[in-house]
Amino acid sequence: MIIGAETSKNFFNDLKDEQIQQCGVDLRVWKIFKLEGKGIIDFSNEKRELPKYIEIFNSEKDECITLDNGVYVVKVADYIKVPKNTAAFAYPRSSLLRMGSTLYSAVHDPGYEGRPEYLMHVFNPITIYKYARIAQIVFVECKDVRGCYDGIYKGK
Repeated sequence: MIIGAETSKNFFNDLKDEQIQQCGVDLRVWKIFKLEGKGIIDFSNEKRELPKYIEIFNSEKDECITLDNGVYVVKVADYIKVPKNTAAFAYPRSSLLRMGSTLYSAVHDPGYEGRPEYLMHVFNPITIYKYARIAQIVFVECKDVRGCYDGIYKGK
């Protein structure tokens, strides 16, 4: 079952009223990166290597950025604390889709804490202003959870 916004807003620090939606919470842009070089992924994560992230936008110091067609990484400004019996899924806001851009995300596991990063695919040039709301996160209650997230991205 989806956990409504009146409860899920408590999984954040410092939300603005405009971010609280009917059954989820809007997430804001903090930083945008271009990727440089190749990544490496394997079964055990022993060889895992991320490509280099080149920061091209920061909401704390930049007013806006125009992104050309391509792929970018967006770091969210909102710090999330996913409860131990909960998972979360982020989706692009419909406004972002209507402008020809989308986001790809992974599952936010029980116990995840931090500022998530999403892959943004821009199909049509778009201008993004500081702290723009680009995604909506929805929380769901989980049963029979097998532990909590304790990976390398916790708290980032």
